[in-house]
Amino acid sequence: MKRIRTIDLKYRGLDGAAASHLIRTDDGPLLIESGPMCTLPVLKVELERLDVDPKSIKLVVLTHIHLDHAGAAGWFARHGAEVVVHPFGARHLIDPSRLNASARRIYGDRLDDLFGELHACPESQVRLAEDGDIISFGGVDLTAIETPGHARHHHAWMLHLDGLRQCFTGDVAGMRIPGSDFPTLPLAPPEFEPELWVRSIDRLAALDLDRLHLTHFGAVDTPSIHLARVRDRVLRETEFVIRLIDDQSMEETSRLTAYRHWLEEDAAGENIPKDRFRTFVDDSLLSMNLGGVARYRTRQAGQNGSSGS
Repeated sequence: MKRIRTIDLKYRGLDGAAASHLIRTDDGPLLIESGPMCTLPVLKVELERLDVDPKSIKLVVLTHIHLDHAGAAGWFARHGAEVVVHPFGARHLIDPSRLNASARRIYGDRLDDLFGELHACPESQVRLAEDGDIISFGGVDLTAIETPGHARHHHAWMLHLDGLRQCFTGDVAGMRIPGSDFPTLPLAPPEFEPELWVRSIDRLAALDLDRLHLTHFGAVDTPSIHLARVRDRVLRETEFVIRLIDDQSMEETSRLTAYRHWLEEDAAGENIPKDRFRTFVDDSLLSMNLGGVARYRTRQAGQNGSSGS
């Protein structure tokens, strides 16, 4: 029996868009990532198909609290699961009102279909994990690796299992178009920091890992190659988007179109059909990325202004 199972959450009705990872241990199964609230019905069905009662899950380990990774954590917590999270993210699990309100402002009525709201975790069920902390459960040891850049409260989780050094990477190792090795990025506001992201990638690369498990999506058995590609893409994509943002003659729709064409040219170079690419990298993701880089650019300008005064 496989100890690690990647559960496809059929996010947005797609195969290979988002995952929760089930790890079987001597004390029962644990989950890495709960996925969003909108895919909880799928997760429950898939757990039952694997002969796991969803209410029997006693440990849920999160890479970070963005809704596509942590949205359903509250359901598991209310049924007795301990939820492990970075200290910076804990307060939003306990009281998600600000996070939900922010998401509602951005997505409006689409929020319920895209993610669903995060439901509160009882404070007694939330466990904080700092960089280097080891979470031991049923003979499995998970080590927290602080990996900011996508979000400052981001952890990757490393374990030794089946003779392999494996790591659950959340968003720090990017995303992939299913069926390809092409990496894509979520440059999400408000905490996107390319310098920190590159450092986080370098930290993972130094661990000599045998396998990565991407939330978006699946196992990567060539970690060094994949991480090098993601590192390069963080730098190149940030530089390109900054040029778009700094061009004051461009309207937002023109920026979005230029950004999409630039990415599609890269994808076409790896024989990814345009319609396939647009299925997984849609305008909502690109708009989010433009917003994330713009927020980063504003912080940069503020820091430069402060240092010059």
